[in-house]
Amino acid sequence: MKRFLLTILSLAIGISAMAKEQPKWLKDAVIYHIYPSSYMDSDGDGIGDLNGIRQRLDYIRSVGFNCIWMSPCFESAWEDGGYDILDYYKVDPRFGTNDDLFALIKEAHEKGIKVLLDLVAGHTSDKHPWFKEACKAERNKYSDYFIWTNGKAVKPDRKGDNEKATWVDNKHPRNGYFLKNYFDIQPALNYGYRNPDPANEWEQGYDAPGPTAVREELKSIIAYWCDHGADGFRVDMASSLVKGDNKEREGVIRLWNEIFAWYNTKYPENIMLSEWSEPRQSLSAGFNIDLLIHNKIGGKIYRPLFCETDDHSNPTITYFNPEGKGSLRKPMEIYGKVYEAFRSIGGYASMPTCSHDIWRLTRLNRSTPEEQKIALTFFLTLPAPPIVYYGEEIGMRNVECTRPKEGSFSSRDRTPCRTPMQWDTTRNAGFSTVEDATKLFLPIDQMSNYPNVATQQNDPNSVLNYVKGLTSLRSEIPALGTAGEWRYVGDMDNPYPMIYARTLDNEKYVVVFNPSKREVCGSTAPLGKKAKWIYGNNSKLAKCKSSKAGHTFTMKPFSVAIFRIDN
Repeated sequence: MKRFLLTILSLAIGISAMAKEQPKWLKDAVIYHIYPSSYMDSDGDGIGDLNGIRQRLDYIRSVGFNCIWMSPCFESAWEDGGYDILDYYKVDPRFGTNDDLFALIKEAHEKGIKVLLDLVAGHTSDKHPWFKEACKAERNKYSDYFIWTNGKAVKPDRKGDNEKATWVDNKHPRNGYFLKNYFDIQPALNYGYRNPDPANEWEQGYDAPGPTAVREELKSIIAYWCDHGADGFRVDMASSLVKGDNKEREGVIRLWNEIFAWYNTKYPENIMLSEWSEPRQSLSAGFNIDLLIHNKIGGKIYRPLFCETDDHSNPTITYFNPEGKGSLRKPMEIYGKVYEAFRSIGGYASMPTCSHDIWRLTRLNRSTPEEQKIALTFFLTLPAPPIVYYGEEIGMRNVECTRPKEGSFSSRDRTPCRTPMQWDTTRNAGFSTVEDATKLFLPIDQMSNYPNVATQQNDPNSVLNYVKGLTSLRSEIPALGTAGEWRYVGDMDNPYPMIYARTLDNEKYVVVFNPSKREVCGSTAPLGKKAKWIYGNNSKLAKCKSSKAGHTFTMKPFSVAIFRIDN
């Protein structure tokens, strides 16, 4: 028995030691994701820019957002929406200059807003000067910045590796195939192979000169922007850097551990978000936040809750759908495990409302303000820093059938969620003063009643003011923020309504959701004495009856409520 207790104590100490300390500001962060081309055009050319974002900082702060994450603003060839970099040390001219970015960061800080940039660490554009040098026949500094075969006698095709079928032929003086990371125009930077095969001369080890030089270049890029005030980065495809890696991603975790040993010492108040969607791996690698997106572990949560179609636009059954036919057991059980992981390791796993790659919440269903409020309550009451994509706070719609642009796959995927922010009812929805609408980055929502900031600011029942209430509530009540514990307390086999608890010390709250078009009823075990409604889309739509046996919640169609449980 004594040995058993010692073992348990050792495990507890181990978990506590694993949980790394986070910058203090992060626990109160509410992050706003901006696609710069689409947010605000300050110079009338039809494309959003940095000075446009700067003009809207007061609005951003007024909604309750205290951190901005901007999609890439570095010089780009614009064949993949800015994710094909030409110069990591230069702002793209469409957005302004480096000085414009420095000024934006400075003013944001004065208003209490942190600024995160987007770091495309895994690949460049094939038009980047580094790659052009690597294409030359003669050896030079950049020859090993990318992964090339020596000649074309054999095209690599290693089964079981993530490099399969990702090699690109070329017409350059250097004779061979190069490895791409995503599109053919995105050659993969060389961070080495976890376990290089001696038979494949292109597989360099982690500590080879080429991969070592690339890691140092990555540190240089990070340092340049952090030294000019940036508060951190979201890292694109963060798990894909080391090639030939295993499922546990031991190779890339080693890389990021090295980067963070340097980064956390030099910039202790800065953070990094990872596009990884495997929190146990990413947080162990050193990231502060992992993004639970529509693939990997995150996809097993996000998709059954919100994705009305699969990747091929085929209809799917989701929980947040008016038909009320969705399931909760699998996504909530998985989320519970994710929650335990980030609580024990340290850091967070945050689920964005959507992004530049994922359709908006209003796609197909959830088209009414009440439905949007229900969905947004979910994202803004989870125990990790919320991430809200621009326009979601006013219920912007996907602008379907928008023509693909700058690397978007099709009109059904990326482009419809990247359309300009809708500020008011003036020309171009207040996004731009350009007179010729064909010069806009993307078309404005053509519906006569398109959601916009100006209209909603004066409407107490608007989605915008509802979101302001949620961010304020999250700030005022620590139990509803990152400090509070999370636990599912409803009946997973009777999924409507969804009920989870947020608790901290003696404070207890439950959040109850009915996204369906029918009245539903759900019960929990006793959590306290009485339940008092404190927030939701309408107090008349949600009722709770408390007794010694527990709490019974009766929820009208399309309702959401936050109840305080009194002890």
